[in-house]
Amino acid sequence: MQSENLAYAIGVQTYISYFPLMDLYRTLWETCFDPGRGHDRTLNEYFAFDRLITSEDDWVITPNNDTIYLRAFLDLRKEPIILVIPPMGDRHFWVPVSDLRHDHDASLSWDTIGARGGAYALCPPGWQGVLPKGVQRVDVGTPIVWTLPRIAVNGEADLPAALELQKQFRLVPLSQWGATTVTRPQPDAADFPRFTRHEHTDARAYFTTLNKVLRLAARLCNPADAVMAAWMRELKLDPASSFDWDQLSPEAQRGLERAAADAHQIIADRMPRAVAIVNNWQVVRLEPRISGDPLLAAAAAMLGLMWNPAKISTYDIAFLDGTGAPLDGNNRYVLRFAPPPPVEAFWSVSMYSAESGIFVSNKINRYSLGDRTPGLRVRRGRLARDLPAGRRARRSGRAGELAASAQGALLPCLPALLAAFADPDRRLGAAAGGQALIRPPVATKGTTADFFEAVTNIRPARLL
Repeated sequence: MQSENLAYAIGVQTYISYFPLMDLYRTLWETCFDPGRGHDRTLNEYFAFDRLITSEDDWVITPNNDTIYLRAFLDLRKEPIILVIPPMGDRHFWVPVSDLRHDHDASLSWDTIGARGGAYALCPPGWQGVLPKGVQRVDVGTPIVWTLPRIAVNGEADLPAALELQKQFRLVPLSQWGATTVTRPQPDAADFPRFTRHEHTDARAYFTTLNKVLRLAARLCNPADAVMAAWMRELKLDPASSFDWDQLSPEAQRGLERAAADAHQIIADRMPRAVAIVNNWQVVRLEPRISGDPLLAAAAAMLGLMWNPAKISTYDIAFLDGTGAPLDGNNRYVLRFAPPPPVEAFWSVSMYSAESGIFVSNKINRYSLGDRTPGLRVRRGRLARDLPAGRRARRSGRAGELAASAQGALLPCLPALLAAFADPDRRLGAAAGGQALIRPPVATKGTTADFFEAVTNIRPARLL
């Protein structure tokens, strides 16, 4: 007889261990196959975002408003695909490549491959073959991967020049390398089972889809996968079995239903404290591969898709103010950086809904504030601007303001702040294993009109 408690124990471990996989696969299905989303791109081709992301975009959580994006999921089961990066000059860019477990296989960026770009063949596990001259090999962890290139934009006026570079990024199947035109892919949607964001806590949908996705995203000779498969075999959840929810006993079904609800809550509870906390900010400095720490990997996936590893970008995230109270869009806050973040690309602060991870809607249409914000001036060695709530902010739209909505469904708004530091200056961080020592600010309630008070006693970041 299938025990409810045994099914619950298996379900909790399985749910947490494979949450990054399932959330990334959910993104794949919604952006490549969901007929209700009106997209015109599918696997093995780029979807290009020709504008900066705003609160209207919900395909990715905790995005940035400092770069334009390309997005592609790649099915490498037939052959490698060659990713072409054009010469980028002095414009910063970041091209992370992740397997479907959310482990980074490559970080192709301005400071890792240089400004000349290049051609990189993404090769699935076990692939053996000869690559064309001038094409570099990149081995990936699963047969299906995704990439999320980002190109730095210095405000709206700089957007046209960035878009010209974006158009030159290409994805070419190995068999079509050198062809004048590349045939558009025609994937079989039946190979990819439906899974949406609303089914994360639907036990039947989650575990049934997981069983199929594990066969799509197999890793070779991974000890952790072998251990999990032996555990999951008790319920025929392992990828070598065909899982049938209706063949479970009522007790096992109840155990998995409880497991899906509880495991999702465990991840959500862990997310605000998954990493070191300084001044009530999460100090996020992630290694490229973190799937070996399942709860950390799950919390990172719930917080944001396709984060960069610490050598490329660092992130500080706050849900609480300096007193430990939740951030509230009806309040004003003062952030103090001392000194400003030492970076080689840019730094910025953005505000999101703590519930959805989407930018907070506001009538001044500003979604980030940082070293490249037009009109942000240094006064007597300090940057002095504010993050107010309410009408005064929405009317003025001054250079240093991020406005939280104080109307409609977002009232009261419970925001989260994310400070992103692109290309931390490693010259300042030799003692920290190559990472710059950036200390997050204190967020305190204030009645002043200051958003930042930052001592500017080091060189400013290089503008793009």
